[in-house]
Amino acid sequence: MSTIFVNGNGIMVITRGIGKLHLLSYASNNGGVDWVTSISTSNQDVTRFMLSFSLHYFKYAFFWEGEGEAVYRIGDGLLTQPVGRNWAQASAVGQNDTSVGTLDASSVAANASVLTPSGLATCYIIPDKI
Repeated sequence: MSTIFVNGNGIMVITRGIGKLHLLSYASNNGGVDWVTSISTSNQDVTRFMLSFSLHYFKYAFFWEGEGEAVYRIGDGLLTQPVGRNWAQASAVGQNDTSVGTLDASSVAANASVLTPSGLATCYIIPDKI
C-alpha cells in the first residue's frame, strides 16, 4: 500500500451540520512553528473538506467540533472512518503513513501558534458538484 499523500491523494473529511474542522500541522522539517487552525461551515447539510499536506511538516492531527457526524476517507477510496471529536482523541496522520490513526494531540495543540484562515492552511472546503 502506498502512502496517503502521493499522486494527488489526500484525506477527505465529510461532515453533516454546522461546525469546525480543526487542523494541527506539526513536526516541521526545518524547525519551524507548529500551527493550529480551523475552518468553519454553516452548512446544515453535508460539507466536504480536503486535507492536503505541506512539504514543511511531517505530521497532522485533526478533529471535528460540530453538531453532526464526521468521517474521513482516503483519496478516492470508499471506506469511511469516524473523525476524532477533540484534541485528546484526534485523528492523526504522518506524511509517509498509509493509514490514519488516533492520537492525544492535546499538548502539541496547546503549544502551537494559531494560524488564522489565510490560504496558508492545508485544509479546504470542496464545493458541491453542479
